[in-house]
Amino acid sequence: MSRRLWSRAEFLKAALGAVGSLAVLRVVEGAEGPVVRIAASRGVVSAPVWNVTNHASRYGFSTQMSVLFTYADQQRAAQNKQTELATTGINNPAILADQDITNLRFIAGQQFAGQNLILRKGVTANSWRDLEGRTIGVVPGTYVRVLFFIAAQEGGADLNKIKLVNVSVGATALEALRKGDLDGFVLFAPMTDQVVVEGIGYYPPKLDIGACSLGPANGGILANTDFLANKKLAVDFMKAYVDSLHEMQNEAAFVKVATQLAGIKPAVAQEAFRNLYFSEMIDVRAITEAAKLGPRFGYTKSDVSAKMTGLIDFGPLMAATGKTQQQLTGTPAGALKLVRR
Repeated sequence: MSRRLWSRAEFLKAALGAVGSLAVLRVVEGAEGPVVRIAASRGVVSAPVWNVTNHASRYGFSTQMSVLFTYADQQRAAQNKQTELATTGINNPAILADQDITNLRFIAGQQFAGQNLILRKGVTANSWRDLEGRTIGVVPGTYVRVLFFIAAQEGGADLNKIKLVNVSVGATALEALRKGDLDGFVLFAPMTDQVVVEGIGYYPPKLDIGACSLGPANGGILANTDFLANKKLAVDFMKAYVDSLHEMQNEAAFVKVATQLAGIKPAVAQEAFRNLYFSEMIDVRAITEAAKLGPRFGYTKSDVSAKMTGLIDFGPLMAATGKTQQQLTGTPAGALKLVRR
């Protein structure tokens, strides 16, 4: 492919019409009580945290959203106290430990699945070995790339025989698939779902990256320790967040938020809903296993998996839901049902 592929940040900036790396949106004006600042992108997988604004007043606070394009930028905002909270990925706690960042905690899950392998229409693969000799686009530095590598390897494929091409989220990657320069790619919602709706590609029935040993966990919520020190506000936020998240488990409610949030068509939002699941549950095992893989995939210098439990704080989630840590740990049944095997 001769064209330079957009970076994820470039694509999001173009999609949002942003002029800078940080755009602060006052979601609730004139609301009484404390303001909780949250860093997130406008991706559909972040619908629950954006929708908190519709539940916050019931618990005596309001929200202010900071639009940031990458988990690294969002993490930095919470770390530097520009925001109290941020969305984050499954391998990001390992990055925190590797960088000796001590003032952030993973406090809740958010999305499971919502990222996967898409094959171009006309390309058939009934096993991971069938990808050998095929050209597959992957995004460098992403957890979805890690999941793809692990899934393909565990499925018996020789990674050296798969023609891997670095791509980025954006129209160029979609065009490459349409033109046949790629046989498939591994990307995130809603782009994967847009490809399906437009009839360009499909989710292969027997190949799902979420079926690998790491599971389908995708992301969650970080909070800084200053915010968590205000236990009442932390629990009140979590109550609103859980209410919001459960509302986003309803397709009509999700489509309404997702179309406004990401500027996508209802049909794309509906397809995205069918391929992701929202839950507050924290997959500690996935976070720990992802940390073990850090040195192999280059997001950590060493295995920091032993530090993961110290970076996860179940306190606000347990207080908000009345559930035990054990009940809030793992992969929810609704997410497991989505995994194609």
